[in-house]
Amino acid sequence: MDSNLFRPLKTASLKEEFVLYMEELILSGRLHPGKRLPPERELAREFGVSRPVVHEGILILEARGLVTLRPRHGVIINDYRQNGTLDLLLSLINRKDHELGPGLTGDLEHVRIHLERDMVRLICRREKRDERDFKELREITRKIGRASRPEELAELDFGFHLQLSLSSGNAVYALLINTLKPAHMDLLTRFYINEGNREKVQEYHEQLIRALRERDEETAVALIERTDSFRGYD
Repeated sequence: MDSNLFRPLKTASLKEEFVLYMEELILSGRLHPGKRLPPERELAREFGVSRPVVHEGILILEARGLVTLRPRHGVIINDYRQNGTLDLLLSLINRKDHELGPGLTGDLEHVRIHLERDMVRLICRREKRDERDFKELREITRKIGRASRPEELAELDFGFHLQLSLSSGNAVYALLINTLKPAHMDLLTRFYINEGNREKVQEYHEQLIRALRERDEETAVALIERTDSFRGYD
């Protein structure tokens, strides 16, 4: 094992810093699946922390599916795509100190679009619909027209997507959209740096609201499939 991979840690939360750094080494492929980590005592020396910090950090990594503790064999690196857990996904989504890689970012947007395809289908098919849902979507769209800062526009745009989940009548969809919020907000904030995107989004929102009110499921689904705040709106 190349000891140059490791460095002394300097932070108020050594355990969290250890876990974050080890995550990056594993997810980037610098630590390969199937390889064994050095003993905890050696890792503690390389990172400049106590052995309990390393031990507790490894337990967190194991809970996230990044490593496996094998008796008499030590700590083995896992393939995160096969062994990663919801804890790992939440860790990646909620990171605020660096951006997600383009591969994972694109995958998250694909998941959001897949969820929203079903949301708009449910809205179109609901027998009893609340007019307040459409009023809220229109109000958010009007506010987007008056906003200017990327952060404010991102918050409003996210609110539009959340309202879609609430209007679908499926509470789990709202929970999932909220779970994806940190990553989605990062994408939207960067998306709105381009001032021309605001008008595109307003037009898109108006078209989608119209399709939903008219129960035009085919058009609503097609509109959802056009939206991607990672690559831009078609």
